[in-house]
Amino acid sequence: MSAAVPAGPARERPRSRRRADVRADRIFISYRRADAGGWARSLHDNIDERLGTGRAFRDVAMQGGVDFHEQTETLLDRCDVVLVIIGKRWSSMTDADGSRRLDDPDDLVRREIARALERADVEVIPVLVDGARMPAEQELPPDLAPLVRRQACELTDARWDYDVDSLTQRLRVLLDEKPPHRMPARWVAVGALIALVGVFLMLSPSLKPRDAPATRMARLSNLTLDQDLSFGQYLDRAGFPRRDYPAAQLARPGALVTVDYRVEGYRGKRLPLRWQLVDARTSDLVYQSRVNLTPDATTDQLSWPAWVPLPRGRRRVFVQLQLYDVGGIVPIGRKRTRTFTTPPAEPAR
Repeated sequence: MSAAVPAGPARERPRSRRRADVRADRIFISYRRADAGGWARSLHDNIDERLGTGRAFRDVAMQGGVDFHEQTETLLDRCDVVLVIIGKRWSSMTDADGSRRLDDPDDLVRREIARALERADVEVIPVLVDGARMPAEQELPPDLAPLVRRQACELTDARWDYDVDSLTQRLRVLLDEKPPHRMPARWVAVGALIALVGVFLMLSPSLKPRDAPATRMARLSNLTLDQDLSFGQYLDRAGFPRRDYPAAQLARPGALVTVDYRVEGYRGKRLPLRWQLVDARTSDLVYQSRVNLTPDATTDQLSWPAWVPLPRGRRRVFVQLQLYDVGGIVPIGRKRTRTFTTPPAEPAR
């Protein structure tokens, strides 16, 4: 995280959001840990992946001993976008005395959003997660009422990558940043020819570094499936704390899929690894997610675990894992589990 701005006279900010400077912490993520802690963490990781590390701020990045209120206000005063993560309990959560948190003028989340809404040059975007709805104006204190007039976006489990990509595109526009350059279609053939020449030169013994591998190789193996593992049980097994997640999310049924991977010749390269939960009867995609593997050695091998949420209703499904080459287009390794049945539907109440 970048250093805090030194104390001093308030700096006048331009009204326009289009700026030439590219600064860290331009996106502030506001959320309640007990309501949407896991969602906020996943979104933060995905923003880092798509826009670059350090572009977004989440409170867990604060160092010990820092004045929380002062640091938060400093970051809010210099950011360009505030993402307000809203889960199902965001507006109804109460404190130890049973009073609704949003009704307290000193509530940290309320103060964050109110301060952001006061600024004409910051974009405040409500982000709905876990099936939450946008609160009505009468549910909010007066200083948060303008939030309901802001265009919200929704992040879902089933379309996570698509939803995050859509949000990221919107953030690029707001931050006046261009996406990675893509080669025009008419140059694709020329690019392919150049790539073939480059491969030939790379493989030439007279030009190739001594420690470079003759070819690149990727392999997935030893795929295992534990199909009866709740999210809370997965956190316990992995050694992660439960405190950031609501009880309903901890109880969610899922499966743990673990695979060994071995790659050669991709040192320092980002290789997308995607898991997909597929309906075995219809071949429809139920859920999917992606991480990036970055080998730190010429030959790298490790195990990779993925917890996959499962829908209820006794559907026949399987999990497919695909490892892609740099760029995320060409699969270089594929593995799938056996077909299994999801948990039964919950009894009607």
